[in-house]
Amino acid sequence: MKNRYQIAALLLLAAAILACVPVLYSLHQARKQAIREKYVLLDDVSASISRQVGSTIDVIERLRAEMRSSGDAPCSPAGLLRMQRFGISSQIVKSTLYLEQGKVICSSGGLLMQQIVLGPQTSRALDGVRVYTQVQVPGLPGREYVVLEKDGYALLIYPDGLIAPFARPDLSLGLFNSVDDRYTARHGALPQRWTTATMDKDNDGHFTDTESGYLVVRRLLRPGGTGVIVATPLAAINARMAQFAHWFIPIGIIAGLAVLGMALVMIRRQWSTRAELLRAINKGHFFLMYQPVFCLQDDTCIGAEALLRWQHEDGTVVPPDRFIPFAEDAGLIQLVTRRVLELVVKDLSGFFRQYPGFRLGVNLSPRDLQSMDTPQLLADMQRAIGPGNGRFVVEATERGLLEEASAQDVVAAIHALGIEIAIDDFGTGYSSLAYLTTYRFDILKVDKSFTSTACTEAVTSQVATHIIELARSLGMQTLVEGIETQEQADFFRNKGVIYGQGYFFGRPMRAAELSAFVPLHTHPEQHAGTTTQPRGRQAAALD
Repeated sequence: MKNRYQIAALLLLAAAILACVPVLYSLHQARKQAIREKYVLLDDVSASISRQVGSTIDVIERLRAEMRSSGDAPCSPAGLLRMQRFGISSQIVKSTLYLEQGKVICSSGGLLMQQIVLGPQTSRALDGVRVYTQVQVPGLPGREYVVLEKDGYALLIYPDGLIAPFARPDLSLGLFNSVDDRYTARHGALPQRWTTATMDKDNDGHFTDTESGYLVVRRLLRPGGTGVIVATPLAAINARMAQFAHWFIPIGIIAGLAVLGMALVMIRRQWSTRAELLRAINKGHFFLMYQPVFCLQDDTCIGAEALLRWQHEDGTVVPPDRFIPFAEDAGLIQLVTRRVLELVVKDLSGFFRQYPGFRLGVNLSPRDLQSMDTPQLLADMQRAIGPGNGRFVVEATERGLLEEASAQDVVAAIHALGIEIAIDDFGTGYSSLAYLTTYRFDILKVDKSFTSTACTEAVTSQVATHIIELARSLGMQTLVEGIETQEQADFFRNKGVIYGQGYFFGRPMRAAELSAFVPLHTHPEQHAGTTTQPRGRQAAALD
């Protein structure tokens, strides 16, 4: 009996050990994965800081180009106004300057900035940008600034501002000059030895500093120029793994089985949803609603926006924000977009022949802006409707512009079809003025969340006005969404906005209802056909 208990105990012990082996192996793999993930994070942050630095240098190029094309003397009143506009375009730029022989001749910041003593330049990059570090501004002791200058045009920058948006307690961030290995901006612990090239342990700028206990990424933005360092403590990884081992090894197998079971259920559900979505595409369960767009100046309907809906077999209608993200993740979004354009052809081909100047907005997903199939789908739609019938606008959000190179090609191809592009949801998520200057957009849409507060005392009441002014300064038209009252319509009309959309003008309707609605809200011959040509940025977007 005693031997039986001993054998049972040994078997239980062996089973426990065998049960722990995969958990311990998982811990080892988890540590390696945690380090890899940390390096991915560090690479992402260093790339973001690099883009921040690069975009600041681009400001100099744009300032230099605009000043030369305008013909304004740098220190003339008109020249100073242009310099001031570039100075307020970035929170990082303290002032714009004009230099001659290493001295400040004039500044957008007034006479105080003209008293800056630059000292010798630290480096000159391959693109001709001169860098001055350790610049002191009179009246601002204890802060060191950096001046970037090319052909006399310069920016006074507070370098800590370049890394401030990325600062976190678990990260050390630094900018350094690769000529003298001196830090020009820093956050957190940054040993001086990290700036030297001899610290690199591999070719991609990754290394582990065991002396200080940090994972480090070191990047040179350009030879003889600025470098970026991003680091995170190893202790956080060690502590996390130790805590995991202490608490979760005893229940590792049970948890693993539970997770496996849940994963199987989720996979089955996901495949079920994917199959349902494919069935909806193939069996025609999608349909379009059309919400009118009005001219605020004469209260006429000049266009509409196509809104996709999914009607389940049980009769319930699903809005796009419920299934579009899943379609993107499942790789089905191009099929959905193709179906939307097919529905436009089916619903409105006859309507466009009657109203060839009528404008229709069609929404694209972020994935659509990354695929050159999208312009072809739009061209097929135009061909099916008939040349010269309908004037089209595609609406996209900023999320689709993250892959800049591919998105630029798609945007250019869409413009080549004579189709205008509207930026939607601007200001509601991650918004960057860089996108508005990098891409050629025709329309900036004011989100309904800002429309609802425009006539109130809310904190965001001025956002809509600022977006309107921004669009006007960039030569873009503005379309205000979510107008629900006469007061809101009058408010935006008085702000010079021409186009509006919302329940005040009309709710989303079927194609047949749109055909009956438009004649009652337009002037005779208002939508007469015009030859559609690619249009410049200054052209009217919805005229």
